[in-house]
Amino acid sequence: MKFVFVHQNFPGQFGRIAKALVQDGHEVVALGMVKDCTIPGVRYVSYNAVPGPDDAPYQNRYSAVVPRLRRSYGVAHRARQMAEQGFHPDVVVVNTGWGENLFLKDVWPAAKHVAYFEYYYAAKGQDLDFDPEFPVTNPEIIWRLRAKNAMQLGALDAADLAVAPTHYQRDTFPAYLRDRIAVIHDGIDAQNLKPNPNVSIRLGEKGPRLSREIPVVTYVSRNIEPMRGSHIFFRSLPDMLRIDPRLRVVVVGGKGTSYSGQAPGGKSWFDVFRERINEKVDWSRVHFVGNLPYDQFVKVLQVSSAHIYMTYPFVLSWSSIEAMALECRIVASDTAPVREIIQDGVNGRLFDFFDSKALVERVRETLNDRTRSAEMAREARRIALERYDFQSVCLPKWQAFLGAS
Repeated sequence: MKFVFVHQNFPGQFGRIAKALVQDGHEVVALGMVKDCTIPGVRYVSYNAVPGPDDAPYQNRYSAVVPRLRRSYGVAHRARQMAEQGFHPDVVVVNTGWGENLFLKDVWPAAKHVAYFEYYYAAKGQDLDFDPEFPVTNPEIIWRLRAKNAMQLGALDAADLAVAPTHYQRDTFPAYLRDRIAVIHDGIDAQNLKPNPNVSIRLGEKGPRLSREIPVVTYVSRNIEPMRGSHIFFRSLPDMLRIDPRLRVVVVGGKGTSYSGQAPGGKSWFDVFRERINEKVDWSRVHFVGNLPYDQFVKVLQVSSAHIYMTYPFVLSWSSIEAMALECRIVASDTAPVREIIQDGVNGRLFDFFDSKALVERVRETLNDRTRSAEMAREARRIALERYDFQSVCLPKWQAFLGAS
């Protein structure tokens, strides 16, 4: 069979399934805006976003939509060139968040079109208007979200099948649409992500070498920003460090923005949150390591004594499930996406997202009750293997869903 995967930042969520399909002997083509593709056997075709005939009047008011329309035009033009050259796929899979699938059904009408949905925006209670510390001050932000959702609805109209990675993310969509959206996780390499009690890692050329012999608290976010609770975490640091004089904190994440808006005053959220801590912090015991190569990220989690994961009601991070597979002692925010993978007292400890004191107490419990924490960590790994391992669980589901089994 011939498969096309479309993601402006390919591979995105599609790397593992694309590689598996190639290994099964299928022809796999990817369309994206990055320069190249590193997956052996995948034929990569790049495209450029181009203005459509009608987008000029909307550039200012609908700045969230215009780039998506331009991507949809750009990828459709490139796909049409491929069709004119004789390429006609059996299945087209598109991450709809970037607007790329709006016209592909018209270019390849005989193909089965699959819409991959990450998230449906809401005016209240999800990523927007969840955190009182960051209120909505511009009502047109809500208009932009509704315009983004309109693109999602258009994507669903053009799709033959639809899928979302978690039940929470599927359920952000209107109730009348949910039955049309299957739930299949992207999958993680849970079988090979294993705990290693003997691991150690040096933080930089001159930094300390950490191992399981001292308490290490870890926090991971692609970027330090409100969406992943970084402000609450930073606020907890003075009390966190008082738990044990040997305790070290390792913070993995960049200083850009992934999901939140820009920080005030031209600063990074990292700088803003650090400046807002109103107590003395022993920064020599807090290690900001930025974005790490994947093997080093794994080692950081393997030395972790308590791993903190936080998120608004939003897209669930792969790292949260990878931490489960690595048998981390997880302390996580009691928010809807997290409750899908963590049950309080069973495979981790939950706390109120906004309560930095509760976060510290849950970390203290995790460090002090080592026997119970280890039991919950083993259960976390069992669940990661049972529900989210790519090779044994998610791949067969994807193969059946795409008709490739």
